[in-house]
Amino acid sequence: MNKFIFKYVVCAPLVLACWLLSFGYAIAEPNVGIIIPELRAPYNEIYNSIGNGVDEGLKNKSKRLFLEKDYDSKVVRDWLDKQNIDAVITLGSLGQSSIKYFPDNLSVVLGAVLSSSNGTSLYPSVALMPDPLEQFKLLKKLDETRNRVVVVYNPSKNQWLIDLAKQQAGANNLQLVAYKANNIKQAAMIYDEVLTNGQLDSTALWLLQDRSVVDSKVVLPFILEKAWQKSIVVFSSSPGHVKHGVLFCMFPNNEAHGKQAAELLLKEARGYPVDKRIHPTEGLQKAINSRTAEHLGLNISKSELRGFDLVFPLSN
Repeated sequence: MNKFIFKYVVCAPLVLACWLLSFGYAIAEPNVGIIIPELRAPYNEIYNSIGNGVDEGLKNKSKRLFLEKDYDSKVVRDWLDKQNIDAVITLGSLGQSSIKYFPDNLSVVLGAVLSSSNGTSLYPSVALMPDPLEQFKLLKKLDETRNRVVVVYNPSKNQWLIDLAKQQAGANNLQLVAYKANNIKQAAMIYDEVLTNGQLDSTALWLLQDRSVVDSKVVLPFILEKAWQKSIVVFSSSPGHVKHGVLFCMFPNNEAHGKQAAELLLKEARGYPVDKRIHPTEGLQKAINSRTAEHLGLNISKSELRGFDLVFPLSN
């Protein structure tokens, strides 16, 4: 047989099959819906921004269902049916509560997840928590003398995050010391012990955005007072903490959060393997308190400050 004819006979069906497969994917893109808690302004802006990020990740416009707190399950079922939805991103705990009304054939990703004990889930999830690895990198960049990080956490909410952080701390030559606390009273006692009698040389304190272990009225002012007296680096997951005197924080970029959720959903819908666990937000913003940095003797140039999304105290 002529070599050209042989190649054509053998290769043409393969090329055609690949073309049909790619065409099939093109026409089989999921019809995506987002289920969003109905909140009044300005609180709704977080979820709206996440939704915009989802659309960016999909490169397409999603359908949106806004749920009131006391919603009727029929609203969810009718919307899924009428909009012909076959893949859903739920936002927040209210959005997650609607999953029990979904048909079994839907692809689902949980977004804006606030807490979980062990990090496992029936669905891929993205938490409104910054990736600890990025926080550790920034800590070492700002103050390379810190090689020990202390954190107080509620295991019923953030055990998964601490397990992940322990793995990541070693990659940045950090020792992570984690204390469990089930409520604010236990947490306050631990902070008092650590900040009064602990080994504070080369130590940084990591505050989680969790009111069961850090409250803004009593515990945070106590921590900041002790940290100021003893020149302890304190970093956080909350811009509000930085405003009050914490050195720095990293916090989710809402649109990046949505884009990350959309990418997981597309993989799930297309049949690719996706870890059914909680993923911290990868796209982050950062804030710094320049007054605290100066007090700690950290050399942070004006050009470096311009690399932060928020700088406190805010200038007029």
